[in-house]
Amino acid sequence: MCRVLDIIVVKEFKDKNGIVVPRHSFVVINDEKGIIESYSYDFISNVMCSFHSENHKKRKLKIKSNLEITPNKINGRNVNNKSGYIRADDLFYFKKDKIDYKVIGRLSDDMLDKLIKLVISLNVEHKTKDLINNL
Repeated sequence: MCRVLDIIVVKEFKDKNGIVVPRHSFVVINDEKGIIESYSYDFISNVMCSFHSENHKKRKLKIKSNLEITPNKINGRNVNNKSGYIRADDLFYFKKDKIDYKVIGRLSDDMLDKLIKLVISLNVEHKTKDLINNL
């Protein structure tokens, strides 16, 4: 079971273009069941990404919807101790019985607060995307 704050690794998922992507990390921001566009879901999450270089980091952090995450904001045994970012504009909806995932850590409370505030701000500006192709 995954809960809010959990960092999970999904064996494979479909990205916003419907392309199957193997093994990727997400942070769970909502674990209440719901329905979107007539599909039921168990949780909502944001994808986590790594920086490939210092130049890549600078480029990605210029984008308002990307939130930097550092290793000290994650608790867990299987964390890779690398900085990265969370894409706050892409809201991935999942059904737990349709994906293979495992919990690898937990996000700090203060990072979740920053993330939720950013998601709300982006939503008010109509800049979030509900990604339901994994349902």
